[in-house]
Amino acid sequence: MTEQPASSGLAQIQQSQVLESEDLQRLQDLVPELMQAIATRTMFRTPTEARFSVLNDLKHPTPASKYHQAKLEQVVMFGNLMMLSFDYREALIDLAEAEEQIKSAQGFELERLKVKRDRLTYKLAWMRSEAKERLREIEMWSQIKVQLVAAAPFDPDNKDTEELQGLAIRYLQELPAAMRAGKDVGGAVNIIAQAGTMLAECERRQVPLPKNLVERSKRLLKGA
Repeated sequence: MTEQPASSGLAQIQQSQVLESEDLQRLQDLVPELMQAIATRTMFRTPTEARFSVLNDLKHPTPASKYHQAKLEQVVMFGNLMMLSFDYREALIDLAEAEEQIKSAQGFELERLKVKRDRLTYKLAWMRSEAKERLREIEMWSQIKVQLVAAAPFDPDNKDTEELQGLAIRYLQELPAAMRAGKDVGGAVNIIAQAGTMLAECERRQVPLPKNLVERSKRLLKGA
């Protein structure tokens, strides 16, 4: 159950005779490298991708907005792990069924069932590897959330509590680019409209925004 996919895969390739013997030897020479690549690969997001691409400061400019996006990413990854677990259980049933059928099969039917068994065995190994990677990302998002909670006070349960502040800063930051927009007039108008509306609402509610950002945005909106 814990056999390395690279080494078990080589055995299946060898058995299939899809490669000539000299080509198979070239692949054999690469097995240590392949095993290292498989053992150290990252299927899903790295901490760097999570912090600086997914939770970038333009789309998620506040700890609160970053936190709630991190929470969403974590829940989605958990849902994917759940669906993988169902697929894994089904594959186990398929494998048990194939092994049972092999006992009484003959001829071509027997050979097809052996191929099915080997394919399922290999598939299950990859699924276990994927499950570990999904767990790693779930834990990564947990660590990021803990750090964000420690960075500033906000409501971790209700996204809407600080959402106006986060969205206002986002659209005010996008405002200069929108004012210089060329062909995408519709997109520019949308950003300008949301920036102006959210700025006015933040002032009405006395939601704190960066002073320099507000001053620059008012100048730009005045000339819009």
